Amino acid sequence: MVSNGSTNDGSGKAGDGKAHGKLVFIDIDGTLADENHVVPESAKAACRAAQTNGHRLFICTGRSLPKIERNILDLGFDGVVSVAGAQANLGERVLFQHFVSPEAIDAATEYFKRHDIESYQWQGADGMYISQGYLRHLQAKKSAWNSGEFAKYWHVIDDVEIPEGSTLGHVIRASKGSYFSKPDPDVSFEDVQRDLSSWFTTVHASYDRISPNNGELLINGVDKGTAVRDVAAALGCDIADTIAIGDSDNDTAMLKMAGTSVAMGNAIHGIKDIVDIVTTDIHDDGLANAFVTLGLV
Repeated sequence: MVSNGSTNDGSGKAGDGKAHGKLVFIDIDGTLADENHVVPESAKAACRAAQTNGHRLFICTGRSLPKIERNILDLGFDGVVSVAGAQANLGERVLFQHFVSPEAIDAATEYFKRHDIESYQWQGADGMYISQGYLRHLQAKKSAWNSGEFAKYWHVIDDVEIPEGSTLGHVIRASKGSYFSKPDPDVSFEDVQRDLSSWFTTVHASYDRISPNNGELLINGVDKGTAVRDVAAALGCDIADTIAIGDSDNDTAMLKMAGTSVAMGNAIHGIKDIVDIVTTDIHDDGLANAFVTLGLV
């Protein structure tokens, strides 16, 4: 395991070998679960052991709650931060929930249509509202669209009933958007980031293999970092006693906010350069190794 800069063992004091009552925020894709949505057995065991040792573990994901597999939720995390920090649940209790404004949804949807960005979705506690282009993407993957676990949460935007005089933004509830363009887009990621900045903070999403122009649209002022801060405050935990573990651009805010930050060995988007600790690859017991280094287990 490689260390970048000054590190600590999770206790708030470098090298004293103790760790008590830490609040740990763990990204899902590329951190807890691999590209096939499989959680390594070593990660499962490490999470159970850390909780036994008195630490509280939160999933902290860009996905909406309905988009998280039951087998992941059943691992028994203390809480879930979803839709990139817009919602946090402690068991059945909702700690906070933020929504994209109707005007922002309508502005972005119109922008996507104007620039021939056919694949996009709006996510929230009610499910995922998807364009025809995103529908074709899911159908090509087959398992994602036909899964009985998720089927009831997918809603095709063209099928949403919009009363006369209203708009999509006023009908659906969403806490985050995401999109990817065709492989040769007429606008770049930076263009989208700039053009929608009045409404959203745009960060890289997980569709790099599909298109260089892909992103998550986050409510301005709401992200995984603000979620770490607000969950810690709600639970009476000092920010110095928080730990964040992630692998990509949409984890940047939480990594910068947490008392101790960890990047997976498979991290991308320059994440390894901004963290306290770099662990091994997800396929090389990355999460479990991080927990050992942090003194959680």
